[in-house]
Amino acid sequence: MRFIICGLLIILAACTDQRAGPVKGERYIISKDGGGQIISALSDRARLLLWGGPVEIRDYCASACVIFTTLPNACIDPAARIGFHSSTVNVGFVGNPQMARYMRGGVKERFLAEWQFVPPDQIHWISAQDYVTLDPKSRLCAG
Repeated sequence: MRFIICGLLIILAACTDQRAGPVKGERYIISKDGGGQIISALSDRARLLLWGGPVEIRDYCASACVIFTTLPNACIDPAARIGFHSSTVNVGFVGNPQMARYMRGGVKERFLAEWQFVPPDQIHWISAQDYVTLDPKSRLCAG
């Protein structure tokens, strides 16, 4: 048990760029999010999934932020842009394979075939409409 607790503390200490937590009864807004550390985004995603309230992705969402698009309680603003590139760390299941686990349909196919090879200092952007076309399980936010 002690090892599990120590492991969790190490993981939490590595999450140095976590997003603010959700507030009960309010919509959670992700806006102008450039991604950051994958481990932090995974922690934030798990927290938003457990919370279960509405999540709205606005303006732009790139890099590790992309994993929020597949939350069942998330929608993407029709004017938003979604950006992809290679992770800066790709070792075993960490990096691009880790990101791909949270993608679906044509988005995952295109990421694995093309977008994961975009250098980390560049971003391939697509519109919210194109994203939803490639991943019909995702949804646009109502106006």
